[in-house]
Amino acid sequence: MQQNQCNCNDYSLQTANTGIATITNANPLLNGSGTTLVLTGGLSGTIIKQVIIKAIGQVTKGMVRLFISDGTNVSLFKEVQVPTTPYQQSTATPPLVLPTFELVLKGDFKLLSAGKLLASTQNGESFNIIAEGLDWKYPALVQIPPLPPLQTCCNFVQEIANTGVNTISTASSIKDIFTASSLATSNGSYVKTITMKALQSTNLGMVRFYINDGTGYYLFKEIMIPETIQSGFEPAYKQVIELGFSLQNGYKIGAATEIGQAFAFTVEGWDWTYPIA
Repeated sequence: MQQNQCNCNDYSLQTANTGIATITNANPLLNGSGTTLVLTGGLSGTIIKQVIIKAIGQVTKGMVRLFISDGTNVSLFKEVQVPTTPYQQSTATPPLVLPTFELVLKGDFKLLSAGKLLASTQNGESFNIIAEGLDWKYPALVQIPPLPPLQTCCNFVQEIANTGVNTISTASSIKDIFTASSLATSNGSYVKTITMKALQSTNLGMVRFYINDGTGYYLFKEIMIPETIQSGFEPAYKQVIELGFSLQNGYKIGAATEIGQAFAFTVEGWDWTYPIA
């Protein structure tokens, strides 16, 4: 193949950049003052794929605001209306546990190098803000006479399967179900799906998912569990969660059950790297 016949459109090297922050202080300002840093752009920039907004506990009607900074100036980028949750006409019997407010904002916003994603909350209530980011750079041009630099043009990503497997059964105890690669040659880990399978009959309850950045666990998703009956001819409860999240090296995903019920988890993921760095 001649050099000018290369069909590659993008040979950038992408590395996971997971931004995590908790906002708690009431802030009615729209000018970016008093905001909390969520993510900082990488060397060539960062593609913000999605932002997860997850309340920690019950919340009242208000607003979560996202801001973009270029390092000098700050602009209001998006406001997310938060409803009062949960809402029940009367107390259920037995008591019904409802998930807290949760919203996923998807997009491919390219944040400049050293740019910042910031967040604030209108009310003094706690939210986890988790951003899926991808930094990118380009490999150095390699010319090996008399060959054209085809290996640079077509620097295809290489993937290595990373399957997470674990079970939980103790109420409110977090166990890790997936660990992103810790190899220096890896650029991150992509988590495609989480398959959750009950190991028994289930009662009304909740399974919660967390991201651990090495300093603590941050709630990002809750799944309500219905009442089910497992038997020799009735399968146990199952749900497949399409996550689609690029996780930074060394970060982990944990799971916990609200009540002492047993669940097995199978996480489909893969690490990625490039032959030319």
